[in-house]
Amino acid sequence: MDDATRSSRLRTLAWLPLPLTVIVLIPWVIRRAAHESFQWEGTLWQWLGIWLIANGLGLAAWCVNLFNVQGQGTPLPLDPPKRFVVKGPYRFLRNPMMLGALLIVAGQALVYRSAPVALYGFGLMLVAHLFIVCWEEPDLVRRFGPTYCEYRQQVPRWIPRLPHRP
Repeated sequence: MDDATRSSRLRTLAWLPLPLTVIVLIPWVIRRAAHESFQWEGTLWQWLGIWLIANGLGLAAWCVNLFNVQGQGTPLPLDPPKRFVVKGPYRFLRNPMMLGALLIVAGQALVYRSAPVALYGFGLMLVAHLFIVCWEEPDLVRRFGPTYCEYRQQVPRWIPRLPHRP
């Protein structure tokens, strides 16, 4: 591992409490505040929730790794990647890391069978969308110019584009 990647990973660890708070602690607090008890019954919905959480964690971790290795930066807007990343899931979707976080929250709503956590997930999705449209995308245009503009024309923001077969 080179020094730039090592440095990016250490900086990523420093900001890790923020996403953990948003995608783990807050849903737990919401569920507790709603006086919802948790009981694993092994329903199809709960298993679907586990599947969503696992896939969300995998997708988010993959994206963080790409930002560290390829982009030589972190997911934190104050310490963004220095290079434009268009590998892995970024070939099919502009915001796979945020999609991963939303999958985790949706999975928790299903596992806990919690309407308040589901509502939080919808609110989080709205805030994420507004942040991306109003701040992140204009910032990417400033930092990466025509490269990002062309990418934005070809790759959808939220619904993955499937690869084209020749």
